[in-house]
Amino acid sequence: MSRHASCFSSSPSLKHPFVTGNLKIFEINVPRKQIKMEPETNPHQRIGFIGAGNMAFGIAKGIITGGNVLPANIKVSAPSNRNFGRFQELGISVTNSNVELVCGSDIVFVAVKPHLVRNVLNEISVLITDRHIIVSVAAGITLETLEELLPENASIIRLMPNLPCIVQEGALLFSRGSCAKPSDGELLRSLLHHCGLVEEGPEAWIDIHTGLSGSGVAFVYLFSEALAEGAIKMGMPSSLAHTIASQTVLGAGRLLRDSGKHPAQLRSEVCTPGGTTIYGLHTLEQGGVRAATMSAVESATERARRLGQMSAARK
Repeated sequence: MSRHASCFSSSPSLKHPFVTGNLKIFEINVPRKQIKMEPETNPHQRIGFIGAGNMAFGIAKGIITGGNVLPANIKVSAPSNRNFGRFQELGISVTNSNVELVCGSDIVFVAVKPHLVRNVLNEISVLITDRHIIVSVAAGITLETLEELLPENASIIRLMPNLPCIVQEGALLFSRGSCAKPSDGELLRSLLHHCGLVEEGPEAWIDIHTGLSGSGVAFVYLFSEALAEGAIKMGMPSSLAHTIASQTVLGAGRLLRDSGKHPAQLRSEVCTPGGTTIYGLHTLEQGGVRAATMSAVESATERARRLGQMSAARK
C-alpha cells in the first residue's frame, strides 16, 4: 500500500478561502475514498503462535518491528522449550500449553508442520469463540480441511509466508475462509506489513505461491551457491565468492522489484554484443536452467497440493 502523495487519484478541489490573521488559508476538499490508509491495529491485540519455528519467529518479529502489537501481548506455545530463547529475547512470553495460549489470544497463528495440524486443531477446537481469528501457515492444508476441524462460523485464514520473513523481506499470500470478513483480512495485512510483501488472493494461488516463493527461496540459494562455486573454480577465495554471490542476488532482486521492469528487459540491459554476459547466458540456456526452474516450481506446487489431499484423506 502506497504511503506517498500519489495515493490521491485526482487533484483535490479548493473550497472558498478563509482568513485568520494575515494568512489566507484554503480548505482542501478530498473525498475519503481517494485516500489509502493503513487499517487500524490495536497495540493491545493479543496474538498467539502455536509452534516456535522459523515462520512463527519471523512473523512475530515483523509484528513487533511494526509496532502494531506490544511484545507482552504475544505468546508462543510449543511442546519443547528448545526454541523459546529467541522469542523471549524479543519480550514474548512462552508456554507449553496450547490451551493456555488460545484462551489468552484473539488471533492464533497455527505454525506447525502439516502432519501436526489435525491434532492441534482437535485440541483447541472447543476453545474457539467468535472473537478468534485462526491463521494457518501449514503448507497444503486447505481451508476446507481447516473449516471441518474448527467450529462452524469460525474466522479462518490460510497464510503462506516464506523464510525471508525473518529479516522482514518475506513474500506472504493469504486467502480468507468462508466466514472470515474482509476486515479480518485487512487486520492481518496490517499486522504483517513489516514482514514484507503481503497480498490476498484466491486459495488456488496458495499452493502455487508455495512452489514459487515458499520453496523458491531454496532455489535462489542453490543458484547463489552455484555462482560462488563457479568463481571458486576460477580461483577466487570461497569466503569472498559467497559474499559477492549473495550480494549479487540481493542487488539483482532489489533492482528487479524497484524498477518495475520485466526481468527480460533488465537482462538485455546487462548484455552487450559479443560480451561476457551473453556468452554466460548461452551456457545457462544450453544447460536447461530455464526449463529446470519452471519444472522445480511445478513440482513443489504439485507436492503442496498432494499434501492437502493427504490431509483430507485422513478424515
